[in-house]
Amino acid sequence: MNIAPKLIFHWPETPVLPPPGQAVLIRVVTAQSRQMARQKLRTALRQMLAPWSNISPEQLPLRETTSGPVWLGQLGGHNLDISLSYAEGEGWIGLIRAGLIGVDIMRIQRIPETEEVARHYLDPEVLKTIQQSTDPVLAFAAAWTALEARLKCLKQPLREASVTPALAMTKCAIQSMVQPDRLIVTVATISDS
Repeated sequence: MNIAPKLIFHWPETPVLPPPGQAVLIRVVTAQSRQMARQKLRTALRQMLAPWSNISPEQLPLRETTSGPVWLGQLGGHNLDISLSYAEGEGWIGLIRAGLIGVDIMRIQRIPETEEVARHYLDPEVLKTIQQSTDPVLAFAAAWTALEARLKCLKQPLREASVTPALAMTKCAIQSMVQPDRLIVTVATISDS
């Protein structure tokens, strides 16, 4: 993944149009309600993409799908991929031109059913790593967001580990970042450039 000198922007701060293959993330403070967060994230997305495309926010070639908004057409001569993720009180927008992106975020906190979830959805080696970690809560959050980000990047649904062996074969660049508020953000990308 080609990372810009600054990867994360805090809305209403917006990046300039990044070069092909360079991912950017925009952190947006939202309401606690998922429905209101969804709406605010899409409004921010439209307002951010308008200057990049010289198209008004209402006229942008975005289509809503079951996995989120999709850019129809090209932006600066390249396809644009979009990924969204939500946590309590905030949402994140991931963007990349000439590539694929998946973003997932999660609060780093104890989850009672961690081991059961890991056993069903994560590779056995990942479960072993979590169990042996000095910080199993962080290890689980990193593993879970990496799985979700990779699935979003590949446009795949969540499935139990036993039915997703091909997922491990796909080369995605993965980067996780722990934020000061105990939030982990993981980005998976595949660059065409």
